[in-house]
Amino acid sequence: MGGCVRADQSSVSIKLYYLNNGSARLGFWMRGREYLLPVGIILKALIDTTDREIYVNLTSCYNDKYEKGKGVVGTQLVGERAKIILDEVRNLSLFTRLQCLEYIGEHFQPMMGQSIVNDNFSIKLFSLVDQTSVPDNPDSLQNQEEKLEDWLQKGKKLLQDELQKQSKTFSFGDIIQVKKLMGKNVAKQISTAVENMLKTGRLVTQTGLDLQQRAGYTVMAERLNFLRFLSHFRSVHRGASFAGLRTTTVRKLLPESWGFLCPVHTPDGEPCGLLNHMTCTCKITSFFDSQGNIKKDYSEIKKSILKVLIEVGMTQSLPKLVLPGPPQVLTVLLDGCIVGCIPSSQVEKVVAHIRAFKVSSSEEIPDDLEVGYVPLSMGGAYPGLYLFTSPSRFVRPVRNISIPSDGGKNIELIGPFEQVFMEIRCPDGGDGGRKSSFPATHEEIHPTGMLSVVANLTPWSDHNQSPRNMYQCQMAKQTMAFSSQTIQHRADQKLYHLQTPQSPIVRTSAYTKYSIDEFPTGTNAIVAVLSYTGYDMEDAMILNKSAVERGMFHGQIYQTETVDLTDQSRKSDRSSRMFKKSNVEKYACPSLDSDGLPHVGQIIRPDEPYCSIFNEVTSSTHNLKKKGSEPVYVDYVAVDVKNKKHLQKVNIRFRHPRNPVIGDKFSSRHGQKGVCSQLWPDIDMPFSGTTGMRPDLIINPHAFPSRMTIAMLLESVAAKGGSIRGEFVDATPFRNSVKKEGEESGSKSGSLVDELGLKLKEKGFNYHGLEVLYSGVYGTELTCEIFIGPVYYQRLRHMVSDKYQVRSTGTIDQVTRQPIKGRKRGGGIRFGEMERDSLLAHGAAYLLHDRLHTCSDYHIADVCSLCGSMLNTTFIQPLKRPVREIGGLPPGRAPKKVMCHACKTSKGMETVAMPYVFRYLAAELAAMNIKMTLKLNNGAGA
Repeated sequence: MGGCVRADQSSVSIKLYYLNNGSARLGFWMRGREYLLPVGIILKALIDTTDREIYVNLTSCYNDKYEKGKGVVGTQLVGERAKIILDEVRNLSLFTRLQCLEYIGEHFQPMMGQSIVNDNFSIKLFSLVDQTSVPDNPDSLQNQEEKLEDWLQKGKKLLQDELQKQSKTFSFGDIIQVKKLMGKNVAKQISTAVENMLKTGRLVTQTGLDLQQRAGYTVMAERLNFLRFLSHFRSVHRGASFAGLRTTTVRKLLPESWGFLCPVHTPDGEPCGLLNHMTCTCKITSFFDSQGNIKKDYSEIKKSILKVLIEVGMTQSLPKLVLPGPPQVLTVLLDGCIVGCIPSSQVEKVVAHIRAFKVSSSEEIPDDLEVGYVPLSMGGAYPGLYLFTSPSRFVRPVRNISIPSDGGKNIELIGPFEQVFMEIRCPDGGDGGRKSSFPATHEEIHPTGMLSVVANLTPWSDHNQSPRNMYQCQMAKQTMAFSSQTIQHRADQKLYHLQTPQSPIVRTSAYTKYSIDEFPTGTNAIVAVLSYTGYDMEDAMILNKSAVERGMFHGQIYQTETVDLTDQSRKSDRSSRMFKKSNVEKYACPSLDSDGLPHVGQIIRPDEPYCSIFNEVTSSTHNLKKKGSEPVYVDYVAVDVKNKKHLQKVNIRFRHPRNPVIGDKFSSRHGQKGVCSQLWPDIDMPFSGTTGMRPDLIINPHAFPSRMTIAMLLESVAAKGGSIRGEFVDATPFRNSVKKEGEESGSKSGSLVDELGLKLKEKGFNYHGLEVLYSGVYGTELTCEIFIGPVYYQRLRHMVSDKYQVRSTGTIDQVTRQPIKGRKRGGGIRFGEMERDSLLAHGAAYLLHDRLHTCSDYHIADVCSLCGSMLNTTFIQPLKRPVREIGGLPPGRAPKKVMCHACKTSKGMETVAMPYVFRYLAAELAAMNIKMTLKLNNGAGA
């Protein structure tokens, strides 16, 4: 599989198919259909050449000298296949290049330009069929690139056509004439389509742009907290088309993605392995630098690279020149185009020379050039030297140890294609089973370079079980945190905000590097690990009520309502509508000011007005009322004063107080999530015998053995020591792999536990962080010593106040007359098939009847016992008879009389209680000309 890329960066993926008769077909997708062309026609159409030259080029990979050996990719069958390919073209009576182009144009002119395929592509296919090389893995990162399709306009073509007409009147230098010509190309369609793609993520095109999906191209950048906002810009999605596939091969973590994609930061569930995140050191290449300036012209880069390659011994590829194939020489490809070949004995020197140029930051070779050297092998990947300078590629820095370091100038940017064939050493000093004949040429800068920004914030993540680190990466993005420094000026639709956040005592080096203190995500809580009551089972936790009342984990949700009068009204009404309180209703709405807007700090209860709009023409007032079920505070009112006469746009921000209550979700930084089960008074909490300190939070000890989150225990011990000494503790993972300068190899403290324990012991605390606690209820000493210390806890956005759902009666569905769903609309919770099964298993028949009938769509239907129909009933209007009214009493009701329309009688009419959806089913079947009859009986005699 390859790609045909035009000069304007639009591309079409092409596939080369091998046929059983030895020939090949070029497959390409156009407008949702795949077309197949004989490969011989393409080869003849590309350049004016003879059959002899095509034959020699196709068989150049085979030589009698090299029957079997390292790097041999051709076999004797290549010559036979080349003859079959050329015979196919001759059989179609196509002998010249012009005839081949006419043939292609005749069949594909409306949809295809000139294709690009080289004979190297065909040779690689034959090598794969003969099993002299292995197939490329489409899921591997080395065979992928970031998708950045340009939206192309017709303007270029219009200008070219006008210039080709050689019109005397048109001048390219005249801006007015150019603007007039560009006016013919309606840009509105393009801008609308791009705007629609950014809003909805759907791409609407005629051709489909050779993409596998039409939707899911954009992600809404949510400012839930800073880490979530940051992660949106570092995420890499494999494609929405893969989400529905049952295969797991796409989701696997491949070795090729080491250092480019984080192995930890991926969601659990459906998008697992499809939505990945770039590592903290990985970046994407571009023609622009960090300031937005163009680095260098692409054509100049290509010329300078070719110049360097020719200087070091590359034979340049020319149209009539026949180049030999592997293993004598290796083909050199620059951005997919063959530029020449290099003898296989000199390739390694050439690669080392190019890498030296890269590291030296010379202008001749760009620093992000990818040097993919695929060496000769027995049945391995197809050999060659593949050079890439194009944008939208992953690159990451490594240390080049084969070049003498000159003031730290030994950092080289490498890509995923070349990494597979390089020898890179890890910083722990071990060679990882590498043989002495293949010494390491590069070295990793730091082990944490393989993790993403969010994964790097977990303290001592190398001491945790891997799934727990994955959970933490997800929960760090769901944290109610300090979302923004400019919160008073923001108008986000929904914003979660922690009122009193703290800086963690135990933090990694990445925490300081990325200045996460500007957006802290939690609180240092004193956590005791004990089973105190029965309220801490199954990950539930007990919070200290007094600590919560003092402000621990207090937070708010900010919600902004935007009222724009220009959007709501027609053009004729715009000038007449304004924010104002009518004179009639001056005292009716005390919460609103005279300008029709609420006071800042005002409590607005459900169904109370928060904004008043006055229409001068009709002298009517329209009040906007607050929806929901809880009172809110008006936090901020911002007005848009662009319109000098009257205000037309207002942002009103509401504040929902969200203090911790039973059922709210909390989590440590190690994937230990749980809900608050009880707010226990301070006097009933256990207290320390020596310090008198009471814990803020009690967690069950059963949370640790199966999950193996040892880093949380280490954090508790380290934070205890750090808080006593008044210093932050560095918890960067893989500390044993990297020896600090000046650190003694044979230091006394061998393990991390010993190091932390000694610091506690110096201050008179227990070596393992244990303390004697006394029961807050009985005042007696607890049987065991309790593990207690500060742990950084996060409050998650999942709160009971936003989730609880209550309904007795309310809105019903118009069609089925059953209760609707949805918390916002006052709906109920579905009582489904599985819930029905559980009640059946319990034998609770009356309860089942109550849920599924009485409280759902209870309906009394009139059924004719003669014909069994419930749809043929009609009401008989009783004759109005003069009734003598009795003083003070309402007039007597006439009895309702129902008759069967089919039987023409009212005899045999019965009332039957049934679900209304059953009657609806009968009506649907009747529409399909199927009659449903009911047989009625007494029940007692059944």
